Amino acid sequence: MKHNVEELLSTHGVKPTPQRMVIAEYLLSTHSHPTADDVFQAVKGKLPVSLSRATVYNTLNALVAKGVIQEVTTEAGRVRYDANMSDHHHFVDIETGNVIDIPAGTLNQIKLELGDQYKIRSFHVTIFGEVVGGKAKE
Repeated sequence: MKHNVEELLSTHGVKPTPQRMVIAEYLLSTHSHPTADDVFQAVKGKLPVSLSRATVYNTLNALVAKGVIQEVTTEAGRVRYDANMSDHHHFVDIETGNVIDIPAGTLNQIKLELGDQYKIRSFHVTIFGEVVGGKAKE
C-alpha cells in the first residue's frame, strides 16, 4: 500500500522534514513493530545527511504524540512502534519475539463477558505465546 507520507504528516500537524518522512515511510511499510534502534538501523543510510539516534527517538515521540503511530509495549522497558492505527490487538511470539497484529473483532467476546456493568470505550490486549505450525498470518 502506497501512502502519501507528506500529506499524512501535514494532516496530523507534523512538519514533514526529510528525517520525519523517511522514518514515517519506513514504519508505514513494515508490519514488524520495530524498536527505535530497529528504525535507526533501517533508515540511517536513506538520507544524504547523517541521522542521529536522538533524531530518531525525537521523531518517534513526535509521531506518537500527534497520533501518526502508536507505541506497543511487549516487554518491560522495551517499546516498539506501530503505524497501524486501526483498532487491533497484538500477539507476541515468545520464541521469536515477533509481534503479530490480531484483528479487534476476534476479542469482542471480552465485552460480552463483562456485561453491562462496565462501559467499555476501547481496550487493547497483548497475548503472549508461540506460533504453532509455522508462520502466523500477518
